[in-house]
Amino acid sequence: MTKERLDSNRINYLIWRYLLEADYRETAARLQKEWNVQDPQQLPFAPHVTHHALVAVLNRGLLYNLQERDLEQSTGDVAAPASGFFGPLMPASPAADEDFENARKRQIDNDQTQNQGGPPVKKARLSNGYENGFEPTPMDVDDDQIGDENAYPSPEQLPSPVIVTVGPEQGTQVDKVHELSTETTFLELSDDPSSKNAVLLQCEFNPQDPTILAAAGTDALARMWTLSRTIPDSASESPRSPRKPVFASTHNLLDESVPTTTTATGLSWSSDGTYLAVSSEPQEDGDGSAKVEAKVEFWDKNAQSFAEFNSFESPIVCLRWNLANSACLAISPQDENRGTLLTVMVPNMTKSLSYSLPNHSLDQQMLDATWTGPDEFFICGGNILLAFSCDGDSISPGRKYETREGDTLDKIAYDSRSRLLATTNESGIIDIWDQSGQSRSFNAHQGHITSLVWQPMPVPVAIADDMERLLASCGEDGAISIWNARSVDSKPKCSMTMGSAVQAVSFTPDGAFLAGATSQRVCIWKSDDVHLPRATWTRGDEVGWQTPQSQHSSTDDDQLSMCWDANGQKLAYGVNSRLAVINFRR
Repeated sequence: MTKERLDSNRINYLIWRYLLEADYRETAARLQKEWNVQDPQQLPFAPHVTHHALVAVLNRGLLYNLQERDLEQSTGDVAAPASGFFGPLMPASPAADEDFENARKRQIDNDQTQNQGGPPVKKARLSNGYENGFEPTPMDVDDDQIGDENAYPSPEQLPSPVIVTVGPEQGTQVDKVHELSTETTFLELSDDPSSKNAVLLQCEFNPQDPTILAAAGTDALARMWTLSRTIPDSASESPRSPRKPVFASTHNLLDESVPTTTTATGLSWSSDGTYLAVSSEPQEDGDGSAKVEAKVEFWDKNAQSFAEFNSFESPIVCLRWNLANSACLAISPQDENRGTLLTVMVPNMTKSLSYSLPNHSLDQQMLDATWTGPDEFFICGGNILLAFSCDGDSISPGRKYETREGDTLDKIAYDSRSRLLATTNESGIIDIWDQSGQSRSFNAHQGHITSLVWQPMPVPVAIADDMERLLASCGEDGAISIWNARSVDSKPKCSMTMGSAVQAVSFTPDGAFLAGATSQRVCIWKSDDVHLPRATWTRGDEVGWQTPQSQHSSTDDDQLSMCWDANGQKLAYGVNSRLAVINFRR
């Protein structure tokens, strides 16, 4: 019989898993850092380790030690005081036969008294770790032990759990973490497959049509793909063979005459999936003496252009649709970058409104924006948190929210269900703002927060005032946290770590799953059970993953974008010159 090998990786993994399951997440993160293993879940033995494995292993050791003591006492002439790993052991029950009989009679009398007063009360039962699942609560080893000196009964005393589900996705995860690398299709970013110079800056699925994906980037990259249903690969004979998406024609969203030095700086779908806004920034003209003006072009979902707005200074740094999908906000420099211009475009009327911030330089402090209604939006950046309204033919500033002295805001997100604003600052703090301008703070991350998203909710669901609203954040500290924005508790509802800087986080449109991405890999969790990922995906070593400027560039230079399709079954993940479409089977 082969004995299992016990090495430092296996010991550290058991301890790391125990810390996570006991909700000692900060300690687990410190152990992972000192251990110097980027992702313990990628260790080859990790998928085979069951829940509460450390406790099970220790318990088996205690049972083995008990057998050793019994053997020594049975062969010895004089009974020695019993001693275990943790010191002398107290007898679990009276040694004398008559004491045992008296105890048995008292138990019978007690049971009869209970039955006369009502239904019997169930006795406390010990657990081998299965019954508590993944709940981050103190484990059964912390309870008072009953009956004997064993921390747990033998694992053989309880059968493996039968997983019961009520409706979709309600069961406890016991399957191994799924690796999705074989469920991936790569899209070409250039008409010349041998060219890997285009750098992807942004990709977005159509929010209503899961077959349409758009992307923007350098080298005149502005494309719209149409994905058909997955069908068996023609070379596959087995119905169980992996299925690959088949892609229809690709539509270029920039005119063929534009120079290849043009950069599509961003794109934004309207929430109803009807329109797509694309901003582009041609570089210096032929003689290099001046810069060509940037523009925003509007397309329908069939890749037909229907409106265009020019005369922007470059770069256009922000595109945001209003909640009515009738107008789109753009933020751009003004007066040779000494000021900032806010432009609201109404593409169906080829009409635009503008407002100037003459003293705000985007070079000094970038701005972010979000709409809070059909006619109102907020801008956020530095010490500015300011509302604007569009009334008739003008944009008017509204209320300015008071921020902390010396605060430097950089991101903003609005939840239309709770009417709460969330902002981040450069120190890793999240502020939640109500409509009166009052705020409360979460000390969320150590360093820069890279992404902030609200959990989507089905529209028919009514939101009570005390119902939790969840917000996910990620940061350069390698952590992902989920917060209840309505909670007075300053601690996150749950947290996960990915070992390196997390650059993007995204909920599926139904809010059921959450994806987090580093420049190397993706993890997908069930939103209400984040103890282990449901699936992971790791990028390969193909040409194009590294930045074109240098194959030895650090991951801090990587350009990353990630988004879900409308059904939450495909995840687009782009880094530098590669764009992957990952199939995720729930």
